[in-house]
Amino acid sequence: MNIPAPYLSHVELYVTDATAAAEAFVDGYGFQVYATAERTGPHGASRSLALRTGDIVLVVTQGLDAGHPATAYTDRHGDGIADIALTAVGARAAFADAVAREATVLAEPAEADGWVTAVLGAGFDDVRHTLVQRPAGAEAHGTPLPLPGFEPVTEPLPVPAEAPALTVLDHVAVSVRTGELAASTAYYERVFGYHAVYEELMVQGKEAMDSKAVRSPTGDITFTVLAPSPAHEAGHIGDFLERHGTGGVHHLAFATEDIVETVARLDKRGTVFLSTPEAYYDALAVRVDLDRHSVGELRAFGILADEDHTGQLFQIFTRTVHPKRTLFYEIIERIGADTFGGGNVRALYDAVQSEKAEHEATVTATEAGPENAR
Repeated sequence: MNIPAPYLSHVELYVTDATAAAEAFVDGYGFQVYATAERTGPHGASRSLALRTGDIVLVVTQGLDAGHPATAYTDRHGDGIADIALTAVGARAAFADAVAREATVLAEPAEADGWVTAVLGAGFDDVRHTLVQRPAGAEAHGTPLPLPGFEPVTEPLPVPAEAPALTVLDHVAVSVRTGELAASTAYYERVFGYHAVYEELMVQGKEAMDSKAVRSPTGDITFTVLAPSPAHEAGHIGDFLERHGTGGVHHLAFATEDIVETVARLDKRGTVFLSTPEAYYDALAVRVDLDRHSVGELRAFGILADEDHTGQLFQIFTRTVHPKRTLFYEIIERIGADTFGGGNVRALYDAVQSEKAEHEATVTATEAGPENAR
């Protein structure tokens, strides 16, 4: 029997304050709230808001009592990605197929009001995958409702003409502990039929990380998985694991068709990005023969450029506002580039290292005396 591959439904974040989290996505990134849910079940009560922009759907969920999983998650990690949900044309069949491939089972298929859901473990720590089979007509304002129990808002606010044009979720970036990279990516290859896009050891001075990307059969989900190299210092991946407490998602990458225009609009909305050294742009014209955007445009907004054997890409990373500095976002534009070459990984590494150094310098200056802090 040929089981259709599940495809991306939505990403759910567990948060301490659903209203504040939703407002951050609405104000900073141009999302709209299109559905809400107040749910009570055997695992506690929760409040959720579903947001969308382009084909990206996010759900922010706040636990309203100690029994809800979101409460324990945020106590351990702070706000973060808890569920990468998958739409399954036949959730029961998809679940059985995944179990036959040795998937980790968290919840057996259950049906309510025409919905069928089941929950599988992910390839990294306490993130999960909810399989979602929707009944006919389960949508709001042209977008599928994410889960049972959601109700459409009366009418979403109109999208301003100057809203950032984010289109799809380009990839999910994950950190796992030393020695877990192979098992984590093999889980997706075995259970869901993902295929490897690249695999590389990235070395930067005394630090290094192993990296491998796997992509879904439908091509709509790519996991870029990173782990500290056992033969080197752990670096910023080790810092994430220590602050987060386990492996997990450290950023989501949102695609756009014009990164310069989109970043300009995000900047006006108050989104703060990591800075890029001037020397980077002095060498860029030699390193990459740009197909789009000028060096001056990229320099003005701190946008990075790279290329692989199929084309070019442009990317920029936001400055994290998470109290533990464990969650941030990426804006990316692809022009033919299909994979993640070494330059992409190095750009992420260098961007995070730059933020780390700046943060440590600020802390050191503050400890030396307020007059030295900038």
